Amino acid sequence: MEMKPKTGKIISINRFFLIFLTHAVLTLIGTALLWAVLLSAASVFHVLVPANAVERSISAWCETLDGHSSITPEEIPSGADYAIFDKKGVLMQTNLKEDELKSARKMASQNIPGDIKRSGTYISLRLFTDSQCVIVSYRLAARFSSPLLRRIFPNAELFFFLLLLFMIIADMIMISVRYARKLNRELQKLAAAADRILQQTLAFEVEKTRLLEFNQIMDSLEHLKADLQCSLEEQWAMEQRKKRQLTALAHDIKTPLSIVTGNAELLLETEQTGEQREYSGFILSHARQIQRYVTGMLEIARPAGSPKGRCEIRKLLSETAENIESLGKKKRLSCVLTAENLPDTLPVSKDGLCRILNNLIDNAVQYSPDGGTVFLSAQVRGTMLQICIKDQGDGFSGEALLLAADEFYRADPSRGSKEHFGLGLSIAKQIAAELGGTILLENAPEKGALVTVSLPLSR
Repeated sequence: MEMKPKTGKIISINRFFLIFLTHAVLTLIGTALLWAVLLSAASVFHVLVPANAVERSISAWCETLDGHSSITPEEIPSGADYAIFDKKGVLMQTNLKEDELKSARKMASQNIPGDIKRSGTYISLRLFTDSQCVIVSYRLAARFSSPLLRRIFPNAELFFFLLLLFMIIADMIMISVRYARKLNRELQKLAAAADRILQQTLAFEVEKTRLLEFNQIMDSLEHLKADLQCSLEEQWAMEQRKKRQLTALAHDIKTPLSIVTGNAELLLETEQTGEQREYSGFILSHARQIQRYVTGMLEIARPAGSPKGRCEIRKLLSETAENIESLGKKKRLSCVLTAENLPDTLPVSKDGLCRILNNLIDNAVQYSPDGGTVFLSAQVRGTMLQICIKDQGDGFSGEALLLAADEFYRADPSRGSKEHFGLGLSIAKQIAAELGGTILLENAPEKGALVTVSLPLSR
């Protein structure tokens, strides 16, 4: 099946990343230009003082010093630091820091020619008057004109460098997030299609992505979906045929079996020798056993569905307890019923719940020892009603805990019986699932098997 793109042009992954790279480069260039504009605007509007502004001020000031007998701090241009010494080298006034002051003392005391000292971007001038030696220091670096900004950001060049770095990182993050979202949207289409196929929800149209390589995967998923749908339809049809055949076979067996059973019962009423009566008893016993087997086959083949209705749960539990004692008369079994905080009714059909309980109590009675007790209890747990049936038999083996609810499972020797065909728990599990519930098999802490039926309180 050919998929039609819903929106957008289909491109390859290589082109997608090439577009991403091109967009990233163009954005970086735009960011750099914006940063340059900001830097120029800061200079034009005198927010930022150029690096050579102080040097020009000092040069102009030095040309006015001829004939000055002394220099005062007020005369020194703004942006420059100073240290004023007398002729004997005694410090008179300064605003230099300790380390800078040491360098100024050294420069003032030197008698070698040269009145300018450079150290990186720092420049120091030595000026003489009739009574003073003045060291003026300044830095060839841009600075903010506002005192407040200078106090917060002493190094304006570092500030603008960090601003550029921040703008680049922010742009890269935004571009990466944008393209990651685009890529994620296409990946979500793949994930959604794969998830629906995994859940076998196949009634959907595979949506085409905007990436060529992803569409190739989508084509594979489309073929997989079609093959799986075909396989499931064949499997469902085969299952339906099997159930129809099983039902037909059970019905075909039921009629002659009823005749055999009826005649065996009539034969037992006639005069017979002891040996003949024994043979007739065997015929009747095994015919009834086959009847129970056929009944179980019909239960398994019954069409699935969730019948509607409500049942009076307390009344049903009482009837179930009576059925346990009635079925267990030969074994002298008793039943203990416990019910806690039960609702008046449960939103399941009485017939469906009866079928579950009848299969479970049949097992419990069958595997209980003579004179034992079957415990029947019900309580509300959250949004579920839990019905527990516990016997005093040998319990389940480890293998049976995993497989006992499978059809025709009879591998557990501890619970083996000629009367057991491996259908009771399977039927109960199937009906519970139709009613929106579950069945849990456990071994009771003290002894015996414990089967818990959980059904929703509302549907």
